[in-house]
Amino acid sequence: MPNSVENIRSKMAYSDLRSKIIAITERDMPEKSIIERKAYADAAYFLMNAVCIDKDDLFAGRLERCNFMNIYPTGMKEEIDNLLNRDYAQNKKYSCMLTAEEIGLLTRAPSAHTVPAYDQLIQEGIQNRISRVQKHMADCDGERRDYYVAELVVLGAMQKRILRYAEEAGKRYKVCGNKRFKQIQDACNQIAYYAPSSFYEALQLILLAHEHILAESGSGSISFGRFDQYLYPFYVKDLNAGKIAKEAAQEMITAFWKKIAEYEMGWQNVTLGGSDQSGRDMCNDLTIFCLNASLAVRGDQPQVSLRVHKNMPEYVWKKAFELIQTGMGFPELYNDEVAVKAKINAGISEEDAWNYSIVGCVELTAGGKEYSHTEGARINWQKILELMLNEGKCQITGLGWQLAETYALDEIKDFQQFYEWYKRELKHFTKFVCRFIDALSQQYGIYWPVPFMSSMMEGCIEKGRDVTNCGTIYNNLTLDSVGIATVADSLEAIETLVFKEKCITLKELAIILSNDFLGYEPIREKMLECPKYGNDISSVDYKVRDLTELFVDTLSDEPVMYSGGVFQAGFYTSYFHATMGKQTGASPDGRKSGEALSPSLSPTAGMDKYGPTAVINSATRMNMEHYSNGMVLDLKLMANFFRQEKYQRIIQILIEEYFARGGLELQFNTLDRETLLAAQKEPWKYKNLVVRVSGFSAYFVALEESLQNEIMRRTEHQIA
Repeated sequence: MPNSVENIRSKMAYSDLRSKIIAITERDMPEKSIIERKAYADAAYFLMNAVCIDKDDLFAGRLERCNFMNIYPTGMKEEIDNLLNRDYAQNKKYSCMLTAEEIGLLTRAPSAHTVPAYDQLIQEGIQNRISRVQKHMADCDGERRDYYVAELVVLGAMQKRILRYAEEAGKRYKVCGNKRFKQIQDACNQIAYYAPSSFYEALQLILLAHEHILAESGSGSISFGRFDQYLYPFYVKDLNAGKIAKEAAQEMITAFWKKIAEYEMGWQNVTLGGSDQSGRDMCNDLTIFCLNASLAVRGDQPQVSLRVHKNMPEYVWKKAFELIQTGMGFPELYNDEVAVKAKINAGISEEDAWNYSIVGCVELTAGGKEYSHTEGARINWQKILELMLNEGKCQITGLGWQLAETYALDEIKDFQQFYEWYKRELKHFTKFVCRFIDALSQQYGIYWPVPFMSSMMEGCIEKGRDVTNCGTIYNNLTLDSVGIATVADSLEAIETLVFKEKCITLKELAIILSNDFLGYEPIREKMLECPKYGNDISSVDYKVRDLTELFVDTLSDEPVMYSGGVFQAGFYTSYFHATMGKQTGASPDGRKSGEALSPSLSPTAGMDKYGPTAVINSATRMNMEHYSNGMVLDLKLMANFFRQEKYQRIIQILIEEYFARGGLELQFNTLDRETLLAAQKEPWKYKNLVVRVSGFSAYFVALEESLQNEIMRRTEHQIA
């Protein structure tokens, strides 16, 4: 390590420390490859960052946000600029996407989102992993050798940091005699080299590996996979040997949850339950302990996903309902049957598909084996419609966008002609975005490798390739969507008011929208009264089905050139329905300029009028077996329903029917509007209030106002 790195220690904030180390490493090691420089910088940060163990800690480790300058690109502009170094023609071709981002037509937040192979790590241990690297390194050179050097550097640094934790715990034990410190010391001395020998040690190793990955990536959405499955053998072994009691195991998992909760708004997902290929239930004691931990900690992290199947035990249903009624939005529920089919349809083997887990918000993944840039790009479907109605001009910024086709609005004679034009524009832009993110994603292995994360992904060591350079088993790309119900409802209003009732013309509609309905309130009321998705009305529901199928089919036809993988479709919005809504003008469904768009594959907030059954009828008109990057359906029910046994059974039947009819995911909000209004007015009184957004849970007071308002507008359904 360069001496100059050693001189910048301690007093600066750790995020600043990270940036400084990277800058010095790049200056002092110009002869090294990028991946080696990245590894040395990571190692310096791991070794110089303080190791802190608080007096009440059951585990060593601290999860913290790092400045990600020079870790990943700071934005799309940096990615496009880097194309100049490789392909000027592509750079010129795709520079227009900066305008697409500025007008809210597209957003992009790739990288990081994955489930490391923590299950393999706790079976193998660090030293055995190092030995594998050394074996593969023995007879190679060039880029593969650079990769192996980088792996040895970061894995060696992890060992040393774990030993530093052991040393610190030993010092604390000598001072106060607290046996917790002795337990941490002994565990860290073991796992620095060898595989864990106990349930506690397995948890400690996972936590410290997670700490390292977060520090390297500068990002959240690093998730834990099937936590209750891969830890269960350690638990059973200790339980049978009399080394642990159930109460102690619960305490350990709750302490682990508290550590994860330190990294707020981190999208760190834990997957629980599920069945095997024969339909046998896989829930166990740890499934319940994890749900109990969420009840005890009440943090926004970790996100909790429960795999549901036909034979899931009643005691798991009851515990899930107990957690749901808190209003935190945990657990989100997944249909094993549909999720497995979706992953198989994305090229995942049947065995790996049955072992699927959730990464980040709701993205389905083959844990430890898949790296798919799950936030590769998100397309604003309503923005396309806005541009069509305004000759390619954004109503917010005034900037222009080149549509695939141009028509004078008064030339369009019927709705079908307009609708087919919209579909061609959606398809054209989707194909263009596929080629765009394919070109950009090739750069990550060159400029932004992640050697430590790569050491935790299957296949990378064998191939000698970073995970960002197609190192793991499955290397796909993804496109997600925003404003699905908004655009379907808008198209329904156009069909009804312009072409059926002939209340207005398309040109008049464009003027009304450009004025944000000012002076046109009566026609806005008509728009709001038009049929809306989520009410079991076939005309608008079929528009959603038609457009989602078009999107999926378009992605299926586009090859991923750089990795040989596939493009996956996602129908969840996270918080982007609010942020991109700010960039979107008024829409024909009656939505005003700047308001949030519809969330995920859910109805527009407040527009589902006929109860949860109608919502489910609308949603299950879609074929979700190709939604391999996940989807979200939000339902808002009174918390009281989840507390009463007679209502629990009704809700369980509702969920089971939704899944039997092909539903993929379902999540609940149970906090009433009055509570949320109070939290918005007096946030200091509600700082620990966690709500479900659209694919993730978060502290309500930390959300921006437009997102808070969208959540409050959602229909609060009653159970008949």
